[in-house]
Amino acid sequence: MKKVVIAAGLTLLAGCATVEPEYRMIPTGDHNVGVRFSRGNAAMVSNGPAGAVMLLPVRYNATSKMFFAVAAFNTTGQPINFGTEDVRIFLEDGRRLYVQDFNYLRHQERIKAQRDLNAAWIDAGVEGYLAYLDTEGLPDRTRHRIAYRTAAGAYAVDSATIESRLRHAISTWGRNVLQTTTIDSGATFGGYVYADQLLIPEGTHRQIVVEVNFAGAPHRFTLKLVPSGTDFPVPTDIPAVPARTVQAMQRTPETWHWTDGPPPTRADGVPVIQ
Repeated sequence: MKKVVIAAGLTLLAGCATVEPEYRMIPTGDHNVGVRFSRGNAAMVSNGPAGAVMLLPVRYNATSKMFFAVAAFNTTGQPINFGTEDVRIFLEDGRRLYVQDFNYLRHQERIKAQRDLNAAWIDAGVEGYLAYLDTEGLPDRTRHRIAYRTAAGAYAVDSATIESRLRHAISTWGRNVLQTTTIDSGATFGGYVYADQLLIPEGTHRQIVVEVNFAGAPHRFTLKLVPSGTDFPVPTDIPAVPARTVQAMQRTPETWHWTDGPPPTRADGVPVIQ
């Protein structure tokens, strides 16, 4: 028993000492992209024939997914459709990184919920078996009925919690994820784009190019992904973007995402660019 306790204690200490890998997304001025900084946070802006596209990389990322915010500002006289299907991510060797749209994220949540339900049923079965043992001396029919009711009741409570959690998760994804929307003339729309996390060892860095197609015109954003413990300065020759340009793309209710910052992390978020 003492060995079990000691082993558990060591495992707990090891868990407490574990630090999740964290990296920075550092913007560059490649492809004629301008950047407006606000206390270290960056808004990358690319101008094109149909309007401007803005990308807000997360300053620090230690989550299970790579994500950033993207928005488009329609300056033409015609409405333009815009969504995750217009976003592509390329690694430094030219390979594509899969962009996770709302349907994919929703499917992931449903699979997770089903696994949680299976685990809840197993736990409930254990509770029922323990209840069965506690009814020693009662008729078998009564003992089985008590065990069944205990298991069914425990499962019902857990399943209700899991279903509520699932609905909340899907609703949250629906509010945050960039989904296909028609942007009218003079209007802005945006949301978050998600992809698989990349593992980047300390002392190294990786590069990605986020390509956003807006009304047939490509807008390319180059980002350096650098572990937080690795020294890599922000380039000093990036063109600066005026405040009014960024504010024009954050003025509508559809871009409310950025007033709250990205999904909660242990690091700082992305405030509204002043």
